[in-house]
Amino acid sequence: MVYQGSKNRIAKYIVPIIQKYIDDKNIETYIEPFVGGANIIDKIQCKNRIGADINDELIALLKYVQENPTIPIAPEICSKEHYVEVRENRKAGGDKYSKEYTALIGYCASFGGKYYNGGFGQDRTGKRNIYYERVINLRKQAISLKNISFMSCDYNYFKDVKNCLLYLDPPYKGTSNYAKSCMDYDHFYDFCHDIAQNNFVIISEYDMPSEEFKCIWKKERTVCQDANRTNGQKATEKLFIPNL
Repeated sequence: MVYQGSKNRIAKYIVPIIQKYIDDKNIETYIEPFVGGANIIDKIQCKNRIGADINDELIALLKYVQENPTIPIAPEICSKEHYVEVRENRKAGGDKYSKEYTALIGYCASFGGKYYNGGFGQDRTGKRNIYYERVINLRKQAISLKNISFMSCDYNYFKDVKNCLLYLDPPYKGTSNYAKSCMDYDHFYDFCHDIAQNNFVIISEYDMPSEEFKCIWKKERTVCQDANRTNGQKATEKLFIPNL
């Protein structure tokens, strides 16, 4: 799924690192408290996989796609006018559209997957139906979503789990994409340290406090600024584990 901050383009690097921890430590439960577009969890092999997100509309869509892989609710064309209608209905707290449909339009038709934040996404040439391309990609992903337990909750819900591997991909601190994030990062750092006492914890970020976290992997990538992947800026993705 196209998702703001998605790791899909670098999953081929991240997934083997996570998978090795799971295999070497005989982990039976893998948890993603910030599952987003499920572009990492859908490639992980583990007895139990739990994907969570605070956005209940996103979770409703992922559950819907699990049960309805052809996504019959998806129209072949989504006009800008329809996009705005669904967005305004959501903003007003209306119930004209279901949570899963609202999420489908929001993620597949928004510019850069920026869920109703950034406007309607469309090809500048007018030759591509970007919205429907994303629907098709979500259909292809559907088979990989089977047997994942999706739930809507805050990451703190998992504060008492044990013997699990948690991969945390929070809104990145200080980035413009998440300027409106209400994350309490000091609390998040404490959370990571606390759960690492009884679990294996891996965090995606650009930077973490060096005295508290160790970088185990990094790679420079281009952060796309528009639908045509132009005007991208360079950023270094990193994986961290808590220093215990």
